Amino acid sequence: MSESGFSEESLRKIAEQKINYKYSVMIHLAVFCLVNALLLFINMISSTEYYWVLFPVLGWNVGLVLHIVSYILYARGVYPDAKRGVIYHLFSYLTVMLLLFAINMNIMDNLTFSIEAINWAYYPAIFWGFGLLVHYAAYRIYGRGDISKDGVVITRRERLIEKELQKMKKRTE
Repeated sequence: MSESGFSEESLRKIAEQKINYKYSVMIHLAVFCLVNALLLFINMISSTEYYWVLFPVLGWNVGLVLHIVSYILYARGVYPDAKRGVIYHLFSYLTVMLLLFAINMNIMDNLTFSIEAINWAYYPAIFWGFGLLVHYAAYRIYGRGDISKDGVVITRRERLIEKELQKMKKRTE
């Protein structure tokens, strides 16, 4: 056993998983760059002045960013589900909003009638942003933990569960 409490075999397995995950992210990034460079080249040599390449780049960017975030969370050992959930939610929000605003701006530029005042991308940005804030507040209230005397992180949720468990045990006695 090492100082961390993990066996040599367990540590080796974790190291192997981290390396495999790192290489899968690097391959994803390389394919993303190569394919999108090819798409940009095709877009540039085509006779159109319309930059359609923006949409596959931003669409694929959502998956790539979440893949990178997953690797970073795993490599850094961010294991509380509540914290990981907020981080995923934040990065999903940012990348999808980037795509939606690009789509919205493209539609606005190509409209030939007078409904140009409608910026529909603001609606999901506002409402999903509100949901993100609620998610973060819930995490801060229930998911964040304090370190006990034993050095164990105990969340408010876990303390409430323990309190409820004690009440239930008293009722059954």
